[in-house]
Amino acid sequence: MKKEEDSILARCGNRRPFSTPEGYFDSLTESIMASLPAVAHEEPAKATLWSKAKVWVYMAACFIGMLFVFNFAVNTANRSDDGVQMADAGSEVYSDEYIDSFFETAMIDEYTLYCSLTQNGGFY
Repeated sequence: MKKEEDSILARCGNRRPFSTPEGYFDSLTESIMASLPAVAHEEPAKATLWSKAKVWVYMAACFIGMLFVFNFAVNTANRSDDGVQMADAGSEVYSDEYIDSFFETAMIDEYTLYCSLTQNGGFY
């Protein structure tokens, strides 16, 4: 790597290919200022009633939106509870023989059955 750098420096030398014109930095500030557009000082526009009230209107709209979302979430939770109660009322009654044959083939032990019954609310 060092040999490559030495060979490149030997071919090109230590000279810089670019240079700045004479007196370039002496007039740089004046040339930049001359190229900028003239700034007109205008009076700020007067605040209208809407510009004063729109912040409060937007905030009220946000609160109303949050109220609708909260109301929807609460009503959805109530509807899902009603569905569970309706499913319980319409559940079927199975015979002991059917349940015994199911548990023989389901490969489920008593502890797992106990856990699933206590998590799901048990028998009614």
